[in-house]
Amino acid sequence: MAGPVDELDLIEDAVFDRLAHPAVTVSLVTLITGLHLLLGAVMWSRGQVGVIGAIIAERGPNLLVRCGAMRAPKIDAGELWRLVSCVFLHGDGLHILLNALALWALGRLCEALYGPARFLWLFLISGICGACFSWLGGNESSVGASGGIFGLMGAAIVFGWRYRHRLPEPMSVFLRRKLAPWVVVNLVIGAVIPFIDNLGHTGGLVGGCVLAMVMGNRVVPGEESPWAVRGLMAAVSLVLMGVAAMAVAGKWL
Repeated sequence: MAGPVDELDLIEDAVFDRLAHPAVTVSLVTLITGLHLLLGAVMWSRGQVGVIGAIIAERGPNLLVRCGAMRAPKIDAGELWRLVSCVFLHGDGLHILLNALALWALGRLCEALYGPARFLWLFLISGICGACFSWLGGNESSVGASGGIFGLMGAAIVFGWRYRHRLPEPMSVFLRRKLAPWVVVNLVIGAVIPFIDNLGHTGGLVGGCVLAMVMGNRVVPGEESPWAVRGLMAAVSLVLMGVAAMAVAGKWL
């Protein structure tokens, strides 16, 4: 049986080895970026923007709604799939740039800690929680991966506290103390800038924290969840994304 020092080495090696292979993170960043560019291409084909505008211009509200934005009246009418699809859409070039960078940084970390299936589940359910908070809180419309990203921040912080006595000290300090100020700063910014969906951020944060309290992980010995549970998480995540994708496709057929 490994002693305390051996366990610390095992955890540290496991995290850093897996940071180099973030397959799901790469896929998600590619997906949200590709969808943003696809909407830009639609606007360009209609003569609404030039080539640069196809990358950075604000996406029209009607186009976003047709592509699956969270729109309260439509969700009230039963289009609940929008709570999934809105997570993958972004309003303009700055929006996608900031979220893609944040997802790349936090996604690599959380995928290393939790593994690909739990990471996808964590991101998606946190994003859905953010969209639900936004909808139920009275926002008319919302798009963006920010809820999922806040969920990743919350999950990383909870992981640091949950396993603070079993993690290498620098890793424990980083997860518990270095990430928390970023959450606070972003929530404060969201509170003072009207067009930022702080309800979505808060919902995602709550969802990520709750999931992290009960989920297993793949780096702390003895904390791995059964294969069947991970398989179910992956399957449900893919089904939710597939249903949303088919619903959006139906708006264009």
